[in-house]
Amino acid sequence: MTNTMNRATVRKLIKARGTKFATVTFIKKDGSKRTVNGLFRPSSHIIGNAKGRVISEAMKANGYVPIYSVIDSGWKCFHEDAVLKVV
Repeated sequence: MTNTMNRATVRKLIKARGTKFATVTFIKKDGSKRTVNGLFRPSSHIIGNAKGRVISEAMKANGYVPIYSVIDSGWKCFHEDAVLKVV
C-alpha cells in the first residue's frame, strides 16, 4: 500500500491553498490513483442553498473534501485518509 498523508497535514495544506489552484493526488475507493487539478473554494461555485450546506457539512464530518475540477467542470471529492500529495 502506498503511504498516504495524515489528516492534520492534509487539512493544513488545503487551508494554506485557500482560493488558489491545487493539484491533489489520492487513492480512489477501487485502489487506483487519481489526480485532480482544481479549487477547494471557488467563489463562482459556492454551494448556495440549505440542502447544499447540509450535504457539504455531512461530507466534511465523514472526512471527505470537495474540490472543483477545472478540467471536468464539476465537483469531485476525496477522503482525507487517501491523499498522497497536495501541491
